[in-house]
Amino acid sequence: MNNISSVVITLMNPNLCEEVATKIDEILNCEVAAKENDKIVAIIESADLDGELTTFRMLEQLEGVSTVAMIYSYQDLEGDISKANSNDIGSIVRKIDEMDVKDIKYNGNPNI
Repeated sequence: MNNISSVVITLMNPNLCEEVATKIDEILNCEVAAKENDKIVAIIESADLDGELTTFRMLEQLEGVSTVAMIYSYQDLEGDISKANSNDIGSIVRKIDEMDVKDIKYNGNPNI
């Protein structure tokens, strides 16, 4: 595993702490480090940034979870940098610059 991060998970109800902690421990490469009342601290290990984000989103979707906040994240970015360098980013950026703003669509899922 090249990436490791910790998150604080806030629950909707402190009575759900044990139930949610059990669900977290069932997620591959994720473990509960501490829990008390309506807060759980979990550790995420992943091979890359995509895996880390996938696990983060899985935690957000657990029933009883109010919020998930990334507290610490260490990433070995060599693989991500190599992947980015293998793309022709210059031609992609030029293509975007040449597009009409009305034709650009955002498909992300920002969490604020």
